[in-house]
Amino acid sequence: MNYKRWVLEREPEWAKLESLLKDSQESIRQLAPVDIREMALTYRAVIRDLARAKSTPECQHLVPYLNNLAHRLHGRVFEAPATRWQDVWRFFAAEFPQSFRKNSGFISAAFATFLMGAVMAAVTLVLDPNTHGYFVRDEMMTIIRSGKLWVDNIQASAAESGFLMTNNINVAFKAYVYGMVFGLGTLFVMFFNGMFALGGPLTVCFQYGVGHQLLLFVAPHGVIELTTIFIAGGAGMMVGWALLFPGDLLRWMAVRRRATESLRLIAGCVPLLVVAGLIEGLVSLNKEVPAEGRVLISVVSAIILFAYLGFAGRNNVESVSLS
Repeated sequence: MNYKRWVLEREPEWAKLESLLKDSQESIRQLAPVDIREMALTYRAVIRDLARAKSTPECQHLVPYLNNLAHRLHGRVFEAPATRWQDVWRFFAAEFPQSFRKNSGFISAAFATFLMGAVMAAVTLVLDPNTHGYFVRDEMMTIIRSGKLWVDNIQASAAESGFLMTNNINVAFKAYVYGMVFGLGTLFVMFFNGMFALGGPLTVCFQYGVGHQLLLFVAPHGVIELTTIFIAGGAGMMVGWALLFPGDLLRWMAVRRRATESLRLIAGCVPLLVVAGLIEGLVSLNKEVPAEGRVLISVVSAIILFAYLGFAGRNNVESVSLS
């Protein structure tokens, strides 16, 4: 085919693509679905046009233009999808709670591991109270013996909330990431926290008559915080399970599939941990909040949280794959 005739035939399509590129300067989402499809299909044609121009001496002057056109089309066609508020809403309104329900077995296993650690610490301290040094630092023990809690001298503040949020997210992150060691790391983190973050200190406090004070301190934020830690632990166990038991899939494929699912859980944990940190920093540490108010906040937060995790998204098609 004569190159001039070829150029005349192709120029209208190039012009059409230029128009589509202009109309989608911010994002390809600005185009109608039919135009998006046309852009994707004609992108391949432009690549062929570029190859032909490069191999035709008479068309060398078109190479820079077609190269630029192909480059811009590639950037538009393969751009990362922009996150829309609708996507964020759909995730928290349906996808996250759906994922929680579909992976409740792993989350329950994380909870059971945490509980075993707490029970073991309690049994150890009941059988031998002198082992309290393994669970509570000396300076904390001195405060407990005086009939107070180590948190009594911490002032409720937004700054303290920020610190607590960071700490909670760090614990959840460890519970998840350590699952990559065939799930053993997650088991250790959950068991360790059950023993030394709850079971041990709580038992020591009850032995010295301040256990009820610790429960009232934990009550406002504890339901959300602990549930979120269990979710993160379950997410870590999902990855470890895929490493140990890939099923019919190649191990890397099984891990990739589980990792995609588990990351949904981790993404949903972050705002919950932020809420828990805010409550702990502004309410739990606030000595002016009465016991009744603390219990009420605990009960209300539990009802809202478990209603959300248990029922949100049930009217939607539960499309999050468990496999």
